[in-house]
Amino acid sequence: MAQTVRKNKGKRPASPPSTEGRWYPWIALALTAIVFANSLSNGFVNWDDDVNVLENPNLEVFNWTSIKGIFTSDVIGNYNPLTILTFAFEKAMFGLDPTIYHVNNLLLHLVCVWLVYRIFLALGLPALAAFFGALVFGIHPMRVESVAWVTERKDVLFGAFFLGALLLYIRYLEGGRKSGRLVLWILLLFLMSLLSKIQAVTLPLSMLCVDYLRRRPLKLGLVIEKWPYFLMSLAVGLLGIYMLRENESLDDTTKYTFIERLMVGFTSYVVYLVKFVVPYKMSPLYPYEAKMPVIFYASPAGLAAVAAVVWTWWKKDLRPYVFGMAFFTFNVMFLLQILAAGQGFLADRFTYIPYLGLIFMLAWWLNEWVQRPRYASLVRLLAVAWLCAMAFLTVRQNRIWESGGTLWTHVLKYYENVHTPWNNRARFYRESGQTDLALADYNESIRLKPLASTYNSRGKLFFDQGKIKEALNDYSEGIKLDPDLGEIYINRAAAYGMLGDLDRALADVSKGLELDPDNANGFLNRSLIYVNRGEYAKAEADHTSYLALKPFHADIYYERGLVRNALGKPQEAYDDLSQAIRLNPGQALYYNERAKSLEALGRGAEAQQDRQQAQVLGKK
Repeated sequence: MAQTVRKNKGKRPASPPSTEGRWYPWIALALTAIVFANSLSNGFVNWDDDVNVLENPNLEVFNWTSIKGIFTSDVIGNYNPLTILTFAFEKAMFGLDPTIYHVNNLLLHLVCVWLVYRIFLALGLPALAAFFGALVFGIHPMRVESVAWVTERKDVLFGAFFLGALLLYIRYLEGGRKSGRLVLWILLLFLMSLLSKIQAVTLPLSMLCVDYLRRRPLKLGLVIEKWPYFLMSLAVGLLGIYMLRENESLDDTTKYTFIERLMVGFTSYVVYLVKFVVPYKMSPLYPYEAKMPVIFYASPAGLAAVAAVVWTWWKKDLRPYVFGMAFFTFNVMFLLQILAAGQGFLADRFTYIPYLGLIFMLAWWLNEWVQRPRYASLVRLLAVAWLCAMAFLTVRQNRIWESGGTLWTHVLKYYENVHTPWNNRARFYRESGQTDLALADYNESIRLKPLASTYNSRGKLFFDQGKIKEALNDYSEGIKLDPDLGEIYINRAAAYGMLGDLDRALADVSKGLELDPDNANGFLNRSLIYVNRGEYAKAEADHTSYLALKPFHADIYYERGLVRNALGKPQEAYDDLSQAIRLNPGQALYYNERAKSLEALGRGAEAQQDRQQAQVLGKK
């Protein structure tokens, strides 16, 4: 079978007979859909779904201003505007029904499954082997994070464009590299992939893997001919690094040495290989330990063993296997957390495209062994059994992403001595009104690692319960631990405000805004203090600062309209109130207040119309 590539040099592999393989891709798609069907009933989770979808200010309305905001900003350091744009479409059309978002994730994953089948055929696999490979790609449990987590739309979206570009590149080679139109399509798909997730920067390296499999001479010319792709990768890669650094996402909180970080990377590489065959202990979070485990120092031995095997394949010219390992390595090497810490040293989602290389190797190997009558039945039986096990694990893993509660409860099965899952589950309980459970989890999180952010969160819980003194104590304790955390001053200001101590409230919220000038709630809270004190000009300025951060909040336009009326600025007040009505036309208060502006402007008839509309809405 290794000679198939050699014989088909520069030519498209022979198509299967018309009856063979006709239904294979459809069967793979159907089985993948069945395995992931139970993910469609999942909701949003309190792990990045909030900042990407639920609370993303660029998704408040859908217009050119919000689209510009999507393409000129990042989300927690990640620049993936095309992914966020898909969320904007969904929210504008369907609101926040999580089923829609999960259905679209699955549909995109099915597109990737179909493309994998076509790529495997184009790379020389027969139809049955390509079907097996596409099905493995579709139902492997390490896919769950990419499909069942709304935020990871990034993977399935960038994957669809990435795989589409790779398939066209193979077609481009088959056509003798004479089609300029194909090059333009490849570049366009590559750009769309880069705008979906930065991980797409590996496409030109993946193309080199295809070149090797197709026996193109490994010369510098192969790299030079791909200069547009490398240039695009470099530009987007540098932009991504800049945004991650600005968001402090590249900060290494582990305090590991460079050698230890190398051990982390080597370990991750080996673990991903093992998890492909035996996907054990799948957790949404694999947190770092305070002290690096000794077992990590054994990873270079595993890496050396892999290198020795690949070298043997290279010497024997077993190109399908070298191709598979090279494809996997090129696509995973930037995700091994050697230079960046993040929250964990592994992530199942990082394997979405890299595993394509391992799957190709496995499909090629099985195809060779089923040609041997003595082993064919056993190989088929083992392949079916393994696929059934993978499907079972995937169905079970889908349920973990049902909610933030199920997600963090699962993480705690493996990491009960880590504060992060306790803290995040507590937030889920707090937001769902289960205050006793939230308090217990916050207490455990603080016991494991007392952090200012956790005291801040527990303070919010006490505040929501009306336990203002307990909230004040937690906020003050958090400030002792981290006096540079702006949000906690702003929250303590709200507690002082509830106790009527406006002087302390004003001092705290002003301090918080010095430390965190992008905290919109800080400007809102301070504007309330200024209104209470009759300082309307200062309140107006804070409303303006708030709207610069969240430009689609109807209530704040209404509040600024109120103070502008009080300041004798009827035209500015009218403009604000009109904007509030455009954003939310169902509020009687907005029309009543605009009527005051209209009267001040001498437009009495229009003011009367607004009052009548307010009466109609008030009755409703």
